[in-house]
Amino acid sequence: MIKEKTLIIGGGQAACQTATSLISKKYDGEIKIFCSENYLPYQRPPLSKKFLMGELDKERLFFKPEKFYTENEISINLNSYVQRIDIENKEIFLENNKKENYDNLVIATGTIPRKIDVDKKISDKVFYLRSIDDVLNIRDKIKESKKVTIIGGGYIGLEVAAIINNLGLQVTIVEMAPRILERVTSETISSFYTKVHRQAGVEVLTNTSVEGLSENNNGIEVITSNGGIISDFVIVGIGVLPCDTLASESGIEVKNGIIVDEFCKTSNDSVFSAGDCTMHPNNFYNKNIRLESVHNAIEQGKTVATSITGEKTAYNQVPWFWSDQYETKLQIVGLLDNYDDIIVRGDTEKQSFAVFYIKDNAIIASDCVNRPAEHMMSRKLISGKVLIDKNRLSDETIPIKEIVN
Repeated sequence: MIKEKTLIIGGGQAACQTATSLISKKYDGEIKIFCSENYLPYQRPPLSKKFLMGELDKERLFFKPEKFYTENEISINLNSYVQRIDIENKEIFLENNKKENYDNLVIATGTIPRKIDVDKKISDKVFYLRSIDDVLNIRDKIKESKKVTIIGGGYIGLEVAAIINNLGLQVTIVEMAPRILERVTSETISSFYTKVHRQAGVEVLTNTSVEGLSENNNGIEVITSNGGIISDFVIVGIGVLPCDTLASESGIEVKNGIIVDEFCKTSNDSVFSAGDCTMHPNNFYNKNIRLESVHNAIEQGKTVATSITGEKTAYNQVPWFWSDQYETKLQIVGLLDNYDDIIVRGDTEKQSFAVFYIKDNAIIASDCVNRPAEHMMSRKLISGKVLIDKNRLSDETIPIKEIVN
């Protein structure tokens, strides 16, 4: 009897979770994973944190050791770049025209960094941070450098700035928007992290656009709307793009990501998708969203496994994220979606507070800095769409667990 075959394209959280969940559900088909890199599937968040700092060995990034794949008869194919999908004949094509047929295909290709135009002469001084090899190259560069410019004031840029500053380098952040983190959070959080970085010695430049990069006798010059900045090297963190070209070229519907339903099925009945590359429905915000989130990748991987095994458990979660910078842990729940009020609980000066975003007397999102209890309560209140008393929420004398009568 010929076994059913499931192919998984990707080497990140969603790919590994899909395979792991299939195994846990006693899936009796064949499972093959195709990773474009030469590493077992690995986690990405520590790349801009402990791994960049040198506090984490490369092997500890791997979700599972090699023996897990061997013992569970999962075929893991490294350095395997999928070039084309034929959805009509249910085949994928790799280099040298090698092909594999499938019954179920899972696209978990994640994202790629937005790039900037760079002259080849200085390309060895311009870095992105998305892979193990990226970080290894940056770590080597740090050893011989004193100054670095980071283009982009989002979470990745800020996390990298904190680590490199802790390693003793001079750091400048260049952000074209009026404030850092403008796209993802409120003025309260932006102002707090601007102050945190500046107090640590990082130069934060906002309302500053990058007009070009050029070679300089002392390194590399970042030419901005407010003058030039000389550094030994540059790290670019201006966001990411979904890796949806493979799907799009095969005829699968995409729009800023691979469009899936609540069961992570694409426009083709035999093809599923999970993780950062998906555009998926969210019932809490009544719209399709694309998330760059570990939690999302894990839960969608689980959902794909239920779809393949016939259980079909819908994905319906409130998104959450986190960011580590210096001695602060920022935990984020939900999306800022037309809130009409903000409640701050705690003291920003003491680096221990929570910001709640309110709409129609319910919390729709929160940013919690060194406040794990508020973070956990936020997840419950948002998912339950619980109405709250704003005065009680802001009153620290009332334990967070008791703010709802």
